[in-house]
Amino acid sequence: MQSLIFKNCGVVILLFSLECRIAAQSPPSQTRYQQVLSLIDKQQIQPAIDLLRKILEESPNEIKAHNLLGIALTLSGQVEEANAHFQKAIALNPRFYPALKNLAINEMALKRFDDARTHFSQAIQFGPSDPVAHLALGEIHFQKKQFPEAVKHYDQSSDLPFRNPRMALSYAIACLELNQSDKAAAVLEKLAPDADALIHFEAGLMYARMAKYDGAVRQFELARNGYPDPYEVTFNLALAYVKNRNYTAAIRTTQEFLSKGNQRAELYNLLSQAYEGNGQTIEAYNALRAATQLDPNDENNYLDLATLCVDHANYDLGLEIVNIGIKNIPRSDRLYFQRGTLLAMKGESNQAVADFETASKLAPERGLPYVARGIVLLELGEIAKAIDLIHQRVASNPNDYLVQYVLGEALNRSGPALGSAEENEAVQALEKSVLINPTFSASRAVLGKMLLRRNEVDRAIVQLEKALELDPTETSTTYQLALAYRKKGNLERAKELLAKVDRAKSESREQFMKHTLLRLVREGSQ
Repeated sequence: MQSLIFKNCGVVILLFSLECRIAAQSPPSQTRYQQVLSLIDKQQIQPAIDLLRKILEESPNEIKAHNLLGIALTLSGQVEEANAHFQKAIALNPRFYPALKNLAINEMALKRFDDARTHFSQAIQFGPSDPVAHLALGEIHFQKKQFPEAVKHYDQSSDLPFRNPRMALSYAIACLELNQSDKAAAVLEKLAPDADALIHFEAGLMYARMAKYDGAVRQFELARNGYPDPYEVTFNLALAYVKNRNYTAAIRTTQEFLSKGNQRAELYNLLSQAYEGNGQTIEAYNALRAATQLDPNDENNYLDLATLCVDHANYDLGLEIVNIGIKNIPRSDRLYFQRGTLLAMKGESNQAVADFETASKLAPERGLPYVARGIVLLELGEIAKAIDLIHQRVASNPNDYLVQYVLGEALNRSGPALGSAEENEAVQALEKSVLINPTFSASRAVLGKMLLRRNEVDRAIVQLEKALELDPTETSTTYQLALAYRKKGNLERAKELLAKVDRAKSESREQFMKHTLLRLVREGSQ
């Protein structure tokens, strides 16, 4: 029979295990013990206490009577007196682990966690497979953020964690803290559907943290009935649907909430993402427009709407939106940067350079406006200006991989002689960019091209292959890799690559500017 209700940090935990099958020393005692257990089972605690006191008057050293009286007194709220009887049982027999365990449970209730851990550890020495003791130790180690020890004890607590959803959640959190995401998910799968909405919400957040969005959706759906903040659970549910690419469900969820008069800019922004994912671009525009109207001082909505315009080459609408944003938030460096990007996309490069410069003045710590200005200067053919600008930025921030990339690109475009100081500086800048961020394909692509020109074919192939793996759509990289394999004598591989590439398109300067600037914007916005 499981009994005591134990409170620890607001969590109600069933820990106390009554010793139901007590073998008494004599038939009369056995009969009386059975009577005690029956009384406790019927919640008639005081008569059980009276009977146990009578047993101890006759046999003051009866260990099991002390243990049972301790349990009964605990159930009646007399914890300190209960502990005295547990300690008496332990003094009579230090190996009597039920009393050690019960004393430890009460010490946990009194927040004497170090004492509780000591007594639980002693109990496990004499009852190594006791699931209650292991569960309690799991809880103690979890509270102290000692996750390896917590998981070890949870693992040995049988199914007890799943009898209390809060404890199951703690078990899962401990697993996740140890990067055991599959195990954490398996624990969460055992949460009872009728658990408290707060538990389901926290479980949903955990699934989302593990990028297991099916599980997140299930838990947020269960949390909707009873969660105290309907907006918070709706937003997270819709976000999980978007992450899981179930855009139709995300649209339905957000629209249901918005239709009840709950107008939130953040939710309209999320609805826009769902519409765009669902191929409903006009609806996505309209949702973001609504977001900007609801919260005209949140630059993110203007930025997201402008980015949507860039994605669909709707530059005039994007400029209209960003201009409204700048009017409302005149010191937003990000809006000036976005306007510069839109102007560059339209071919209005001089105005773009001016906006990028303004963005740099408003936020001198941000490197992206310098990088973008350098790219546009290259497009304008002002290579020396681009190199000077990026040199200044490198001096103040040498560990920015984008700055190192543009420096290498600019020096390469200046046409340096083989083996010259400029060429060596370009290669070194690109190598540093790759070292800082190995997943940025553009640095590898330019580095591979320069190495190929140096006739360092094997090194060039390594860089170009990796660049193509990171960005399979980049035709310029494909073409350079084909040339490298041709030099290497692998004509079959070269032919295969050349079949995929249009050389004229790959070398288009307009494509370089637009494609590279967009790539830099996306990289720098992560």
